[in-house]
Amino acid sequence: MHPNFKKVWYTGTKLSSIGENRMQYKILASDYDNTLVPFGEGKPRQKVVKAIKKLQAAGGRFVLSTGRAYPCVSLKGQLGGIRFDYAITCNGACVVDREGRIVAEHPLTAEEMYALVDFCEDYNYPLQFNFRDACYAYCEYEYLHRGYQQMNSIGLDCVDGEDQDRHLIDMPHAAFAAMPPERVADFNAKYGHLGLHWMQVGAQNADGLCYYDIVRGGMDKGVGLADLCEKMGLTLADAVAAGDSANDVAMLKAAGLGCCMANGTPDAKAAADRIIGDVREDGLADLIDELWFDGPRAEPSGRDLGSPWDKIESAGGQ
Repeated sequence: MHPNFKKVWYTGTKLSSIGENRMQYKILASDYDNTLVPFGEGKPRQKVVKAIKKLQAAGGRFVLSTGRAYPCVSLKGQLGGIRFDYAITCNGACVVDREGRIVAEHPLTAEEMYALVDFCEDYNYPLQFNFRDACYAYCEYEYLHRGYQQMNSIGLDCVDGEDQDRHLIDMPHAAFAAMPPERVADFNAKYGHLGLHWMQVGAQNADGLCYYDIVRGGMDKGVGLADLCEKMGLTLADAVAAGDSANDVAMLKAAGLGCCMANGTPDAKAAADRIIGDVREDGLADLIDELWFDGPRAEPSGRDLGSPWDKIESAGGQ
């Protein structure tokens, strides 16, 4: 366990946002897909963009925290004019500043890479590795590339890496695979000694495959947030975290205040201190208004807007 994470988690208690000093928080760490941006939309909505810029103008720091690699969140115009102060990428395995310079990193090892390649090649499952410059598909490039096109989410794509030589330059920070959920148990039965951390992303696609982010054992967004707070001279109690999925759970538990979107998964909601509005109702903007500018309490509307992952659910089917 990261030393800073342990110090804050075990020696402090979380504070309720009711009646607290609203300016106690120094940073907002927000997930990307279905927290900052509805999945499949090209950029954050204007209400959210304005709220984050207002937060930064008031001295708050905005931290993007995502399972995506840095090249998948750094395209021109992708954030609608927002400039993050830092980004926790690859589910905590690589933390960068706004220029893309690495602040902290925990790359995969060669042994971990080779185990994933061997397993996915045996069953013809899609597999990509997330490097500093791009995401390289080592297995089933065409399937992954076609799926990204169907999802139509800006920044998500891969390059053909089936020559399997990109890691000779430097090691990736994370992997991304698609397979039936029961095959994860098969992988762990064979390679469980590696202790890799698998996190499902979204729902099953039309082919019955689930998508998984994969990082080193013990690695998650909570560790990434602890790494960043340590570099900034802050504690985790200074952070607000917002997310919606399984890969956000550790971050929601670690932060001084963890907030799950109304569109979030049951495990993310259980990990959070409170639930806020749906991403499609600008829930993040309402949270910023409450915590930094004494606005009304950010609450879910109660409306059923359906699954926010419909583009993943319809991908595949070829």
